[in-house]
Amino acid sequence: MQRDTMSAQTLAAANRLEATVRAAGAHLRESYSAYRTAYDISRHYRDEVVPLRKTIAEENLLRYNGMIIGVFELLSDSRDQVGAVIAAIGAQEQFWLADAALQATLVGRPTSAAVASPGGGQPAADTKAH
Repeated sequence: MQRDTMSAQTLAAANRLEATVRAAGAHLRESYSAYRTAYDISRHYRDEVVPLRKTIAEENLLRYNGMIIGVFELLSDSRDQVGAVIAAIGAQEQFWLADAALQATLVGRPTSAAVASPGGGQPAADTKAH
């Protein structure tokens, strides 16, 4: 009877260990996926979006100097460029948060903080009438 009890306790402990190992592996894969996604988004903003917005701003400045566009179009473009830089900074912030969460998971202290999408809480434009 005592041997059966010990065998059952050993089996239960082995099952708990296996469940813990599977949960840790799943959490590690989830953290790495969030890290990799945030890295790709941050790199996209850094390598493509911000330089493209800078080129567009330079071209619009030339168009303004040639009197093809007005001051309001130039200001609108500047606002769009600032928005792109702010989104790039937000993407970089999310990358560093995901990196910290991955490092914590690797150490063995998983964080419960979820990584949000970049620019998720940012308003697109001010729509108040002046």
